[in-house]
Amino acid sequence: MNEYDLYAGREQTLVKHYILEHYLERFAHIVGSTWDDITYVDCFAGPWNARSDEHRDSSFALALTQLRQARRNPADLKAARSRPQLELRCFFLERDPAAFARLRGLASRVADAEIELRNATLEQSIDDILAFVRKRQRDAFALVFLDPTGWTGFGLDVIAPLLRHQPGEVLVNFMTGYTVRFAEQADEAIRRSFDRLFGPVDYRRRIARLAGQDREEELVHCYADAIGWTGSFDYVCPAIVLLPEKNRTHFHLLYATRNARGVEVFKQVEKKAMAAMEMARAEARRRSRIRSSRQEELFAAQQLHDSAYYESLRDRHTGAARAQVKSILVEGRTVDYDDVWAAALSHPLVWKSDVDAWIDEWKKAGRVELTGLKPRERVPKLDAGHQLLWRNP
Repeated sequence: MNEYDLYAGREQTLVKHYILEHYLERFAHIVGSTWDDITYVDCFAGPWNARSDEHRDSSFALALTQLRQARRNPADLKAARSRPQLELRCFFLERDPAAFARLRGLASRVADAEIELRNATLEQSIDDILAFVRKRQRDAFALVFLDPTGWTGFGLDVIAPLLRHQPGEVLVNFMTGYTVRFAEQADEAIRRSFDRLFGPVDYRRRIARLAGQDREEELVHCYADAIGWTGSFDYVCPAIVLLPEKNRTHFHLLYATRNARGVEVFKQVEKKAMAAMEMARAEARRRSRIRSSRQEELFAAQQLHDSAYYESLRDRHTGAARAQVKSILVEGRTVDYDDVWAAALSHPLVWKSDVDAWIDEWKKAGRVELTGLKPRERVPKLDAGHQLLWRNP
């Protein structure tokens, strides 16, 4: 069974797993080169709808596979000789009894990592999670994955202790589609649940006069602000995941970190994940057409796929990021490259190559002077003291 068949009907999960898998691959090597152990926490572990016999299409299996790679990387062998073997530590939480039974069966086969399981709600488990994370050392580096199926059960007041743990990062599934639909419901219980979700951020005021895409994006910004403020994160980057057969957002994966290097890695993964998403959407639509026509197609799914909606989203976000960067330059006159890079990459579907292309365009037009580059450097880099000076005509 190929990857697209494995995720048929749940292509959005393929994209989510792609981001998780490929970020963990880089995360494990970076953290493993500095810390003696890696701690991974999955707060809604499932497994859900896994189809492969080995459950390789579950977040449980994906996480362990990538964390194990940090022990096997040939580039780390020299360091490994002078250090203890990298310890892998995982906490898996699942409240559903049936899913937990499957999770426990999978965990029972693992002998090369420390695994702790809980069959409980997230609200009941925060103290246990923190105790596990800090069991070896209080400053253990932890990656926390929050992947709920709705917007309840992980209010900001509940997850705040996890967000505040340092050093650490979080990856949160923000269920955009549901949130947009119910954000202004009159039902008092729903209003209270949204108040807990967004915490101190006044999301109602910020979306009051907005509609459509503007409203959706502002809700995502509100939640990113809430995560960033609560956890004192320097960077919060959302990645869009679209519905497979409709031109609509299903959810955003929000990545929060205190380190620019993490943003570099996440945005590289996001860029590749978006290409994988469009290929998965193409396959989903091909299957839908075949079901309707009951005829196979001569051309590959990608050849018939209309990516206009995705491209329009990318144009929208790169346009907004470019305008923000220009505003920063005009107002600040002399600005660190790191600052405009961070501002631009806080937008989804915007990458370093975009920022560098804008700077190059403005340089050629005589609007920007780039300073601090060494003789052979042509492109600005992070943490290198490069600065941009805006020149008015």
